Amino acid sequence: ATASSSAAAAEGPSATPTRREAQQTATPTTTPPAGRKKGGTKRTKQAMPKSSNKKKTFRYKPGTVALREIRHFQKTTKLLIPAASFIRQVRSVTQIFAPPDVTRWTAEALMAIQEAAEDFLIGLFSDAMLCAIHARRVTLMRKDFELARRLGGKGRPL
Repeated sequence: ATASSSAAAAEGPSATPTRREAQQTATPTTTPPAGRKKGGTKRTKQAMPKSSNKKKTFRYKPGTVALREIRHFQKTTKLLIPAASFIRQVRSVTQIFAPPDVTRWTAEALMAIQEAAEDFLIGLFSDAMLCAIHARRVTLMRKDFELARRLGGKGRPL
């Protein structure tokens, strides 16, 4: 008997259940445990709150950072559009619309075009924002820009 039991132990768990395993499997699975509602969900480890000393990251209320950025950009006088990408666009538009002999720009001319373009865009955005506020909205929509262009006479007519 000792040789067969040592061989069974070497093979792994036996096929016949022990008394403890028989008691655990004998309970019916259809009835919920005492003190627990039927159909309740188990909490996983991820859903359970962790009691660690890790500090919660600080977040500003929605809109606070936007207002700070507005104040910052109203104070600054630097150009908002990156110069390299704006110059690239000016050169590509020049190749399309200008005669072939116009290919070179001075730095002062490019800066003047960029300042004029940004001034136009800022005026258009402020007019469009007034149109949105007049319509009792805070979200800018395409129709606000169209109305601002029509009323202000800016850009080509629609």
